[in-house]
Amino acid sequence: MPAVILDACGTLNLFASGQFVTILTTLPNDWYLPAAVKKESQYCQPDPDDPEKLVIVPIDLHPAINDGVLIQCDCESDAETELYVQLAARIGDDGESMGLAIAKCRGWSVLTDDKKARKIARELGVSVMATTEVMKQWAEIVKPSAAELSTLLKAIERFANYIPARGAVNIDWWVDSIKTGED
Repeated sequence: MPAVILDACGTLNLFASGQFVTILTTLPNDWYLPAAVKKESQYCQPDPDDPEKLVIVPIDLHPAINDGVLIQCDCESDAETELYVQLAARIGDDGESMGLAIAKCRGWSVLTDDKKARKIARELGVSVMATTEVMKQWAEIVKPSAAELSTLLKAIERFANYIPARGAVNIDWWVDSIKTGED
C-alpha cells in the first residue's frame, strides 16, 4: 500500500473528526507518524466545566499505534537526518521537517495542509495530500449520511481550527457537504 506521512496539522484534523482510526483503516494507505509529529500533536476539545469553551490537550495516538494503524517512524539514514536539519532551519517546525525529509528520502507521500510545507514538498518532488482529499476519499468509500458527514467536517473545523483555504483541493465538495448536512 502507498505510504503516507502524517504531519501535525493532518493528524490533528483527522483526529478532530472523532473517526481517526476509522478514516485511516478505510483508506488504502500505510500511515506513518514521525517522532517529532507525535510530540507536537495537540487538539481542542470542549472544556468539561464549560462546553462552550475549548481547551487544548495532547492527542492520545496510542490506540492507533498499538493497533498497527499508525506506524511510528524516525530518521534512519544520514540522508534523512541531513535533510531534516536543513528543512528544520528553513521551515522552523520539527514535525513538518522530519515528515518531509522521510517522505523525500523514502519516496512516500505526506499529508499536510500547511501552505509552506506544501510548497517545499512540491519543490522536493514529494507527493502531497490534503485533509479535504482524505475526507472526500473516505466519504466516497464509507458513504456516510449527509448529516454524519457534515458533523465530521464541522468537528474538524471546530476542534482542529481548520478551515480549508479557498484554493484547496475539493473545497467546493467540503463546503457543499457541510451545507447539505445542515438541511
